This record gives sequence, C-alpha cells and structure tokens, in this order.
Amino acid sequence: MIRIVLVAVGYSRPDSMQSLLDSILRADYENDQVDLVISFDKGMRQDEVVKVAETLDWQHGKKIIRKFEHRQGLRQHILQCGDLTEQYDAVIVLEDDLNVSPGFYSYCKQAIMFYGKDERIGGISLYSDEINQTVQRYFAPEPNGYDVYMMNLATSWGECWTRRMWQDFRTWYAQAGEELVRDSKIPENIVRWDNRSWLKYFDRFVIETNKYFIYPYWALTTNCSDAGEHFAEKDSDYQIPLLSSTIKYRFPNFEDAVKYDAFHERLGLENILSELKGNIVLDLNGGRTIIEQDADYLVSSQSLPYEVVRELSLDRRPIELNCVYPSAGKGLYVYDVHRPAKAPKKNEYYVARYDVRHLDWHLTLSHFCTMFLRSLKSHLKRKK
Repeated sequence: MIRIVLVAVGYSRPDSMQSLLDSILRADYENDQVDLVISFDKGMRQDEVVKVAETLDWQHGKKIIRKFEHRQGLRQHILQCGDLTEQYDAVIVLEDDLNVSPGFYSYCKQAIMFYGKDERIGGISLYSDEINQTVQRYFAPEPNGYDVYMMNLATSWGECWTRRMWQDFRTWYAQAGEELVRDSKIPENIVRWDNRSWLKYFDRFVIETNKYFIYPYWALTTNCSDAGEHFAEKDSDYQIPLLSSTIKYRFPNFEDAVKYDAFHERLGLENILSELKGNIVLDLNGGRTIIEQDADYLVSSQSLPYEVVRELSLDRRPIELNCVYPSAGKGLYVYDVHRPAKAPKKNEYYVARYDVRHLDWHLTLSHFCTMFLRSLKSHLKRKK
C-alpha cells in the first residue's frame, strides 16, 4: 500500500488553521494509516497556531507537529514539506487558507495509482480553476466524459506529489536560477511574482519540461481567501463548490485528456479555421504578451498591431469552441502575425458581455460603485 502523508501548512492564522483541520477531520481515509504533519513557520502568533494543532485528536495515524525556530518564508517552507517524499510515497500539501472535500484523500490515492508512473505528469491538483488569474477572467474546461483534465500549470491551493514527481522538480530546481526569463510560454504575471513564491518556480518547471498537472472537474479543495500574506482582507473570489462525497474516478489516458497550456488556452485542437494554412496560436483569453516565433496566425481577444484576416463571434462556451465552430461576428480577431498593421478597434464591450452574464445596467452600475469604494477604502487603509 502506498504511504501518503498529509501536511497542513500554517503561519499566523489560528482561525484559518482550525478551519482547515476541521475539514481534514471530516474526510474519509478508507481505513488507511495516514500520518498528519502540521508544519508552522516562525511568526508572531506561532504559539497560538501550535495550540490549535495540539488540541486535534487525530485517529488515522501519527500526528506530528513541526515548528521552525527561525522564519523560513513560504518558498523554503513548502520545499521542506515536499521533501517529506523522502520518507513517504506521496505528500498532500494543504495551506491554512484551504478547506478540503470529504473525498480529497480518495481522489489523490486514485490519481496516484493511475498517473504515478507517468513522467509527463508533474503533480496532482485538488483545486479546480474557475478563474484564469493571468487575465482575471472566468475559465471553464471542456468536459469530455472523464473526471479530470490536464494543464501545463501548477497550483498552490491543494497539491499532491509522488516521490518521483517531487524529485524531478528538485533536480530541475537545483540548476535553476533565481530570476525567470520572459518568453512566450510563461504568463507575464507569473514572471512578476515575488521570489518568495514557490509556485513561481514550479510553474516554470512544468512549462520548461512540458509536464502537466491533473485537475479535477469537481474541486476537492476551496480557497477561503482569508486575510494574510496574499489577501488584505477576506473575500470569496476563489471559493468554489466542493465535491461532497467520495467517488470512483474515470481517468483518461494522457492522449485522451482535455489539455490546456499555461495561459488556459486549449491544446490539441484539430481542424480549426481550416482555410488558414500555417501554425495557429490561440490567445482567446487575451493573456499572451509575447507571440511565439513559429506562429503564423493568432486568434485573440486583444487589439494588436497585425493585419486582421477574419473576425469571429465570441459567444460559445467554453471559449475554444468559438474556433471549433467559428461564425462571423465580433469579439475575436484572427491576425496574420507576419503582416504588421494598425491595431483594430478594441473590443472590450464584447469581452465584457461574454464574461458577465445576466446583469442589467442598474446592477452593473451598483456593483461597479460598490467595488470601487471598497478598493479605495482598502488602498487608503494600506497608506496609513
């Protein structure tokens, strides 16, 4: 039997850690022996969060409380949690702003059994994206009858690694430099992340080595967006529905899985815009800042300085279906990137109408005013 260790990662949020541990207690462990490591970085409230861990009654295996005497920082802290794969077959890492589904352990166990030996897989995500963070737009992967899809992008909101997956990353990381080089394959927002981020480097790893993370269509973790290092105040932007039970997963073989790149653009689509002869690159979400050198055509929602050879309607969901079943309209430009030209008129209206549904102008104005005042208040608070 594979030995999986759970790692709950904390810093200075006792209430958040209590919420995470409560959800972990409610999960189904299928009568397996599962050790739980509760790992705390050094912080002003370390004693408080340690007390939360000490009161936990863990009946499924060993409970190990680990507290650092000196500040590690998030990147070094997570790296040391991943290194627990030296003692276990796999590790599930959960930061303290998460809650888990009752079936999260079963999902990881099944995914490990199916994908654990596939070197094209770099990790297993418990979270399921509903927002493309590069452009802050809604994201919906196309369902194809299976229970997971793949993405050339890692996650920090609930992840599982086998020993082999983690060792592959550690080998790459030992040779990687501190600074990430801008290129066409990595989103600009990831390059700009603070070097304290471990995810910045894991994203670069999976992109450079062309590995994929497994993502569930139904999430096994949700991000509570508690106030802390990354959020000035609590919100629900990244809260998503959790699968409420344990299921038998239908996993696709690598070739049969729906796949997306680091920009949340669909990979492997065939016979799109067949009248165009050449390499077609998708930028439907408008997140690319550097165009790939081998591109002949670019389908984009951005206004860019290239000749427009066709305009497509932006109305089908998921967004890539606008290229699979193209129709004339507004919202997407098909560019010949070999022909510089004056950029066309920007199409924010069509993108906004696609992203935001069922809002009349009264509600739109009300929401805008509310969010503007909230942002202004938060900005002034930070200035004090």
